[in-house]
Amino acid sequence: MPADFEQRREALVGLIYDAVLDASLWSAALEGIADITHSAAALIHGYSVDHKLYTFHNLGRIDPECKRRHELYHVSNPWMRSSRFPAGQMVHTDDLIELSQLKRTAFYDDVLRPQNLAHGLIVNVVSRREFRVSLNVERSETSGPFSARDRAILSSLLPHLRRACELRLRMLDYQEAAQTERDALDALSTGIVVFDAGQRVLFANSAARARAEEVSLRLDAGCAPSGPSANELRAVLADTLRGETVGTCRLLHPSGREIRITVTPVKGRAFAHPSHHKRASPAAIALLGDVSRSRDAASALLAARHGLTAAELRAAAALAQTSGMEAAAAMLGLSRNTLKTHAKRIYAKTGVRGHAELVQSIAQIAQTLDPPT
Repeated sequence: MPADFEQRREALVGLIYDAVLDASLWSAALEGIADITHSAAALIHGYSVDHKLYTFHNLGRIDPECKRRHELYHVSNPWMRSSRFPAGQMVHTDDLIELSQLKRTAFYDDVLRPQNLAHGLIVNVVSRREFRVSLNVERSETSGPFSARDRAILSSLLPHLRRACELRLRMLDYQEAAQTERDALDALSTGIVVFDAGQRVLFANSAARARAEEVSLRLDAGCAPSGPSANELRAVLADTLRGETVGTCRLLHPSGREIRITVTPVKGRAFAHPSHHKRASPAAIALLGDVSRSRDAASALLAARHGLTAAELRAAAALAQTSGMEAAAAMLGLSRNTLKTHAKRIYAKTGVRGHAELVQSIAQIAQTLDPPT
């Protein structure tokens, strides 16, 4: 193939991989695939086999309204027969249904004809039992069926498309897991704020934001604490980051009630998760609330000290609030075996020998956070 063609192809391959990190580039990548195969349009979409619905799509010169009609009314259509073919096998739509028959379908009238599309090459780029990612390259009736050269060009792009799609699915899985952990931290009644080494806020859960607002403390993401109450917290943060020791301060609520803040250095990977921050590594965690009566706060501090994961933090908090494994598993909605696995890791990391010692350790931490006066 000519040198200029190879340059176009290599640039297109680079764009496909760039689209993994920047989903807005998929449209340009798909337009490039359409152009290099002498087609009018291309699209890529994810399809849940179990739920019979499309979970995402990216369009390259495909009319969004026609795609909407496709997903609303024509999930089952003659071209869907391509789904039975294994990953990597290109299927010409003319082999699934003759064009003369296709033209008599509502799918053609609603989706294809308004876009002047009649022929397609379809390939399952990723094919799992429960999920598929498919690529459609489509052209008009006057352009005619796809040639062997067009197939060869698309075939040369498939390994890169497959890797890019696998990476994309993995990133979506990570994002879903990250959001689950973020939601779990948001559900805690204790305010939790994670700071980097420059005292910038990396993450603040809902309780922390609510309590901070009560005492005129601003916790804007990417910024150091600000507001009338910020100086005392920043002084404690500085001491903690400098000496890696636990520090405390108390901020007065207008009603006379005190908001207690405990700051501790972060060790391990308890809060080193992309769902919690994007800018830097966590260096300190602040707990806001009435920590003397909060087992959640003590559990969070235990996690920060010993490098517990977010899942292990939730398990430790549940174990501290219940009488045994069965009750804690029911509280978390986990099987007993799953909770036992978490518990074994918690015991190993914290150095305790069982449930009773874990409860005692958390109680002792709670007492040190707010010793009797």
